[in-house]
Amino acid sequence: MSIQQRRLGKGWTQEELALHSGLSARTIQRVESGKSVGAESLKCLAAVFETSITGLIQEQKMDTTKNSETSGPVKLNTFEKEAIRFAKSIFQTPKKNKLTH
Repeated sequence: MSIQQRRLGKGWTQEELALHSGLSARTIQRVESGKSVGAESLKCLAAVFETSITGLIQEQKMDTTKNSETSGPVKLNTFEKEAIRFAKSIFQTPKKNKLTH
Protein backbone atom coordinates (compact mmCIF):
# COMPACT_ATOMS: atom_id res chain seq x y z
CA MET A 1 0.00 0.00 0.00
CA SER A 2 1.48 3.34 -1.00
CA ILE A 3 1.66 6.36 1.24
CA GLN A 4 -1.02 8.00 -0.88
CA GLN A 5 -3.29 4.97 -0.44
CA ARG A 6 -2.66 5.01 3.31
CA ARG A 7 -3.48 8.72 3.42
CA LEU A 8 -6.65 8.30 1.40
CA GLY A 9 -7.62 5.34 3.56
CA LYS A 10 -7.70 7.70 6.53
CA GLY A 11 -9.65 10.26 4.50
CA TRP A 12 -6.88 12.86 4.78
CA THR A 13 -5.76 15.50 2.34
CA GLN A 14 -2.05 16.01 1.76
CA GLU A 15 -2.23 19.03 4.03
CA GLU A 16 -3.81 16.98 6.81
CA LEU A 17 -1.11 14.32 6.52
CA ALA A 18 1.48 17.08 6.67
CA LEU A 19 -0.10 18.38 9.87
CA HIS A 20 -0.25 14.93 11.50
CA SER A 21 3.30 14.04 10.49
CA GLY A 22 4.97 17.39 11.12
CA LEU A 23 6.15 17.53 7.51
CA SER A 24 5.44 20.14 4.88
CA ALA A 25 2.73 19.61 2.28
CA ARG A 26 5.48 19.87 -0.35
CA THR A 27 7.32 16.92 1.25
CA ILE A 28 4.11 14.88 1.15
CA GLN A 29 3.73 15.75 -2.54
CA ARG A 30 7.31 14.63 -3.21
CA VAL A 31 6.82 11.35 -1.37
CA GLU A 32 3.59 10.58 -3.20
CA SER A 33 5.11 11.38 -6.58
CA GLY A 34 7.88 8.85 -5.95
CA LYS A 35 10.72 11.26 -5.32
CA SER A 36 13.25 10.40 -2.64
CA VAL A 37 12.94 11.87 0.83
CA GLY A 38 15.12 11.75 3.90
CA ALA A 39 15.10 9.18 6.67
CA GLU A 40 13.59 11.65 9.14
CA SER A 41 10.61 12.24 6.86
CA LEU A 42 10.11 8.49 6.54
CA LYS A 43 10.29 8.13 10.33
CA CYS A 44 7.53 10.71 10.71
CA LEU A 45 5.34 8.98 8.14
CA ALA A 46 5.98 5.54 9.62
CA ALA A 47 4.92 6.85 13.04
CA VAL A 48 1.70 8.37 11.69
CA PHE A 49 0.76 5.17 9.86
CA GLU A 50 1.99 2.93 12.69
CA THR A 51 4.29 0.90 10.46
CA SER A 52 8.01 0.40 9.97
CA ILE A 53 10.29 2.59 7.90
CA THR A 54 11.45 -0.52 6.07
CA GLY A 55 7.89 -1.30 5.08
CA LEU A 56 7.34 2.21 3.74
CA ILE A 57 10.58 2.10 1.74
CA GLN A 58 9.68 -1.25 0.19
CA GLU A 59 6.20 0.01 -0.69
CA GLN A 60 7.63 3.15 -2.30
CA LYS A 61 10.09 1.09 -4.33
CA MET A 62 7.30 -1.20 -5.53
CA ASP A 63 5.13 1.77 -6.52
CA THR A 64 8.03 3.45 -8.34
CA THR A 65 8.75 0.23 -10.21
CA LYS A 66 5.09 -0.15 -11.21
CA ASN A 67 4.93 3.45 -12.41
CA SER A 68 8.12 3.19 -14.45
CA GLU A 69 6.94 -0.05 -16.04
CA THR A 70 3.68 1.47 -17.22
CA SER A 71 4.86 4.89 -18.29
CA GLY A 72 6.27 5.77 -21.68
CA PRO A 73 5.65 4.34 -25.11
CA VAL A 74 5.26 0.61 -25.53
CA LYS A 75 7.99 -1.08 -27.56
CA LEU A 76 6.67 -3.59 -30.07
CA ASN A 77 8.72 -6.20 -31.85
CA THR A 78 8.47 -6.79 -35.60
CA PHE A 79 6.02 -9.70 -35.23
CA GLU A 80 3.66 -7.60 -33.06
CA LYS A 81 3.80 -4.66 -35.49
CA GLU A 82 2.99 -6.95 -38.42
CA ALA A 83 0.08 -8.52 -36.52
CA ILE A 84 -1.35 -5.06 -35.81
CA ARG A 85 -1.01 -4.07 -39.49
CA PHE A 86 -2.76 -7.27 -40.53
CA ALA A 87 -5.60 -6.76 -38.05
CA LYS A 88 -6.08 -3.17 -39.22
CA SER A 89 -6.19 -4.30 -42.85
CA ILE A 90 -8.96 -6.76 -42.03
CA PHE A 91 -11.09 -4.15 -40.30
CA GLN A 92 -10.43 -1.44 -42.88
CA THR A 93 -11.29 -3.57 -45.91
CA PRO A 94 -14.89 -2.91 -46.91
CA LYS A 95 -17.03 -5.98 -46.75
CA LYS A 96 -18.73 -7.03 -49.95
CA ASN A 97 -22.35 -7.94 -49.67
CA LYS A 98 -22.90 -11.21 -51.41
CA LEU A 99 -26.47 -12.21 -51.89
CA THR A 100 -26.83 -15.82 -52.66
CA HIS A 101 -30.15 -17.36 -53.52
